[in-house]
Amino acid sequence: MMLQNVFIQIFLTTLIFIINAQYPVPIPPGGRMAVHGWLILPWDTNVTDGPIQAWFSYHVPEFGIDSPHNFQIILNGLLTPLSCFNTELIPQPIPIPYPPKDNLLQYEYTITPPPAFSLNDLLLENLTEFKGVIYNGSFDTIYERIPLALGILTIRQLTTSVYLNESQLIPTYPDLRYLSYPRDMSSTGDTKPFQHMYFIHEIHSIPDFDHIIHVIIDTTRCHCDRKHSLLCNNKKLLQQIRTPGIEWSFPTLTNDVKNRLLPPMIIKGRITDGPVMCPITILESIHCMIGPNFDEKC
Repeated sequence: MMLQNVFIQIFLTTLIFIINAQYPVPIPPGGRMAVHGWLILPWDTNVTDGPIQAWFSYHVPEFGIDSPHNFQIILNGLLTPLSCFNTELIPQPIPIPYPPKDNLLQYEYTITPPPAFSLNDLLLENLTEFKGVIYNGSFDTIYERIPLALGILTIRQLTTSVYLNESQLIPTYPDLRYLSYPRDMSSTGDTKPFQHMYFIHEIHSIPDFDHIIHVIIDTTRCHCDRKHSLLCNNKKLLQQIRTPGIEWSFPTLTNDVKNRLLPPMIIKGRITDGPVMCPITILESIHCMIGPNFDEKC
């Protein structure tokens, strides 16, 4: 009987790893139960009322094998207002900056579900919707969090989800790395020469840092290196730049919080798995915290 139990346990463990093959650790249903908040990065949609299309960055991740927050996650989601904190019976527009009317966010805007929920259920795509409070500010802003509204976050795609391994054996990147997410996801955005993007620092090895910035790329000044010039034309170049979650490297800067990208810097970056190189102008720094616990501001 004992031997049978051992085999059953091995089978179940193996099954969990097969199910979660995209992650190097098991994510059994119901695990990583905690309060999980999200930073709102709205798209250019000309919305004045109703749902907000946005990227949502996990606020905040954390290294630690026993931590319920040990993932870097960026979601493609829809934020629908339920009500504002006023006397209106009909839900009002969520009062945050709406691109492209407002060029800059300037502040952090977050949504936090009051009750704890399982991050594993979200990673397994068993949880696709939750209600929460929308704030101007967060736990790490220098000003008090201001509640703005209640809303429902509907997850449309788990765009980026990476386990944060705290092992000292994980090598650091030799150069600065950011992941990019277009601010305009419309079909017309494919033809715009100036691309507004959110760049999110790729958290990779302990202690690292969590940094989110807003940049603009003048695609007319992008080019491919000479070795791969035949692989690159204007259409392919734009497709690569506008692919959510692609990795950019900045070979002139070491991967350190002191070298993070800040306005009004203009710097040349390269898509690490392709020949595309572009000058990138940093417009604003939205959020920055230092690991491994990400409880200290940059």
